[in-house]
Amino acid sequence: MNSIDSGRRRVRGRSRRVSLLATLASITLAGCAPTTYDASEGTTIPSLVTTTLPSGPASELLPRLSEAMKSLSSYIGPNASGKTAAGKNDVLAEIEALWSAVETEVSDSSPGTAESLGRMVDLARTAVERNRPADADKAAKFAGEVIREYLD
Repeated sequence: MNSIDSGRRRVRGRSRRVSLLATLASITLAGCAPTTYDASEGTTIPSLVTTTLPSGPASELLPRLSEAMKSLSSYIGPNASGKTAAGKNDVLAEIEALWSAVETEVSDSSPGTAESLGRMVDLARTAVERNRPADADKAAKFAGEVIREYLD
């Protein structure tokens, strides 16, 4: 081994040690930052919203699911006045609660229908998360068709 190769190895080894020491120092120093408390902030704990699962047969709950899905897109994105209506998360919670209440019954009687409706509920969730009214409309359209076919 020549002296150039050994010199390069020493420099690389030194660079690694310096990098490791710099990382450890930054972690250690970050842990020493002072903690400040804002006494003006309240100490109240926000109340938790509890949702009761709807109950009843699929023949009663699926039409409600379809109606909730139809209304969802009006809560996503701006309306004619340029403002977005509040409540999209509430409508999504209703959709998910209705689906949870009937999923087992629908799965037992028609696994294909359950799979299709599950996808539409997922699409409604995506519509809310990504603020896409077109996805909400698509979910409502196809869910309505699947529900109509299932109930007939």
